[in-house]
Amino acid sequence: MGYMPEPSEPIHPGYEPVYEVVKVVRLPVPNEIRAPDCMIGPKIWLRRRIRRLASWLVPRQTPRPCCWHHQVNWHQAAAAAIRLVRQAQAAGVRGEGISDYVIDRLDEQGLGDREQDGLLALACTGGIEPNTEPNAQWRYYEGQHRVAAQLDQGVQETVVQQWVALDPITGWPVQD
Repeated sequence: MGYMPEPSEPIHPGYEPVYEVVKVVRLPVPNEIRAPDCMIGPKIWLRRRIRRLASWLVPRQTPRPCCWHHQVNWHQAAAAAIRLVRQAQAAGVRGEGISDYVIDRLDEQGLGDREQDGLLALACTGGIEPNTEPNAQWRYYEGQHRVAAQLDQGVQETVVQQWVALDPITGWPVQD
């Protein structure tokens, strides 16, 4: 039998990312962004809110040269991320193994450099992590700029991550 902690020693759960495909318009509007200028301002925030409620009223934008986030073609990056995450999950890969799965298949996707970076920013550890805690002051742990750029381009679906606690004994997600 392996190491067993003393009864007085606390056993801390481990954590792993769980990847999920979600509708971009269902994500919180990222209003906490402070820079760059192309991502802030009342007109921009209003356009994002309208896109969430009535996407057909706001024309889709194409990639533009203002900042890294807006230079990525998020339609291509998100589609590849969704495809690879679903393939990994169907193959029984979970947690941080999904990042490795995506990286191993990155060159097979036929994407440009920016879109490859966007794919990695979505489907690898450190992707979009909405804060789902009730009454949370901030809406995102990570990814608010990526969500904003995808809203601006009219992307329909994307990949998000949530970190779940694992039971230290069984390795299965802890049920609240």
